[in-house]
Amino acid sequence: MNDQAEYTEERLLRILEESILDEQASCQRYNYGMKIAKDEETRELFRQLVIDEMEHEKVLKKRYYEIKKRLGLKVMKGNDGEV
Repeated sequence: MNDQAEYTEERLLRILEESILDEQASCQRYNYGMKIAKDEETRELFRQLVIDEMEHEKVLKKRYYEIKKRLGLKVMKGNDGEV
């Protein structure tokens, strides 16, 4: 891999890291919304949003770890046990 390609991959890793954190923050925000919602319809909306954000995070992490492996960087298991 040439220097420019490696630089691009490292930039992509940073974008993915930020995106993963964004998904986690959204999940926390929606969990809170679900907790304080007064009606079932709103709680269900927030519940579905939590599920969506968790799926987004999973997809982002998969790509993140693929790029790290391709660059030969150490890949550690996360709290969820995924590599």
